[in-house]
Amino acid sequence: MKPVSLLLHRIYRRVVKIVLALNYDFQTWQEQSLPPGPKIFCSNHFSSSDVHFVTTLMPDALHMVIGPGFGIPVVGSFLGWTEQIRALTKEDRKTVVDEAVRYLRQGDSIYIFPEGDLNTQERMMAFKKGVANIYLAYPCPVIPIGLISPKRRVRHKLSKTAGRPMTVVSRNYYANIGKPLQFPQALALQKQDKDSACQMILDELSSTIESLIDEIKTDKFWS
Repeated sequence: MKPVSLLLHRIYRRVVKIVLALNYDFQTWQEQSLPPGPKIFCSNHFSSSDVHFVTTLMPDALHMVIGPGFGIPVVGSFLGWTEQIRALTKEDRKTVVDEAVRYLRQGDSIYIFPEGDLNTQERMMAFKKGVANIYLAYPCPVIPIGLISPKRRVRHKLSKTAGRPMTVVSRNYYANIGKPLQFPQALALQKQDKDSACQMILDELSSTIESLIDEIKTDKFWS
């Protein structure tokens, strides 16, 4: 990451951390220390605020895949100055994998949540294959993250800033970081059937993240 972009991104992270400290009970758990080097961070897409919270969880030079949920004036522009990966339009999405691989080759990490509808509190929605395509193009550890907030803290409101309905959270927000994952069987399978290889990755990711969320609800706390 370029020095100016890295500085701006650190400022952005610092602002988010201050907001969390002042307004949220933001609890984080982590199964083990994460390996050095480039990593692909992936979480369930729980609310419109996810990507901001998740950037505070790791010290890596991080490039976020920014979808339509981040086409917000000021915030979207600022993130654009920090070498993030645009996925706002159909044309943008055609280059996401190539851009992600370029940053991974530089030794930086990326963060992506599966594109598509928001997950519910009870059931995970189907993951789309962007994260799987990135892994198959440049295999490196995938770090699953389970995100959740108590039902009574979730709000569905029309955002005047974004100009559309959004799911937002207030006060309590939990993140559970799982063990690094690799998918050697999918790498071998992609030579014969790439779609099946992608689905193999997505099935394991979905199952793992669902388990991380269930762990928050049962073994941790979810009040």
